Amino acid sequence: MLMAEPTPQAAGITLQGDYLDLISLHETIHELVKNGPDAEEENNAILGLAYDVRKAYEKQREEVRIGPDEWETTYQCVNILWPVVILQTNALRHLAAYQPTSREQQANLYRLESCLEKSLMETEPVIGKKCTDLLFGPGWLTSGYYTLFLNELADEYISGPETGIERFRKLPEILEKANPFSKAYRNFASGLEEQAKQLGCHPGELSDFSEGVDFQW
Repeated sequence: MLMAEPTPQAAGITLQGDYLDLISLHETIHELVKNGPDAEEENNAILGLAYDVRKAYEKQREEVRIGPDEWETTYQCVNILWPVVILQTNALRHLAAYQPTSREQQANLYRLESCLEKSLMETEPVIGKKCTDLLFGPGWLTSGYYTLFLNELADEYISGPETGIERFRKLPEILEKANPFSKAYRNFASGLEEQAKQLGCHPGELSDFSEGVDFQW
């Protein structure tokens, strides 16, 4: 069974599952993206979740052992930042609305959403409720969205001295910035388009080569 828990310093979620759980979720993500209407850039952002899940079932991340000795089960784990996994999961639900889906696909989606919702509420109920409202709200990662902005949001969330609940308090505001009509996104899009114009390329072809932020999970 797919499970999850918030990371110790509220940076994100630790997604856990056995090999078959994670394989099934990985396949569901790829199937929904393959048959969805979005462009390559948006799809690649969503497929980042499939990449994390694959790294888990390939045992390239952490693992935990759950249950009494005679029933002990090994679960593979992967940590994913809150702003990223919430927007990826939101996008998957909206992709599912554009295509026929199997019971297995729906089960995987509901289980993933349940894992996020439970972990958000466990971290802090009031803030968690605001975040779950956004998780189940409008889909913003649609065609034409500059997904490099997700890196900006993730960096903003984990940067600074805040950890734990103080960090978590920033999450609703950061998620709101993902709205393509927000001032933060419009400013980012304008800057990206200007940079692309100077380089003679499409904004979606630009990459983020900045160094990762050192932070506590």
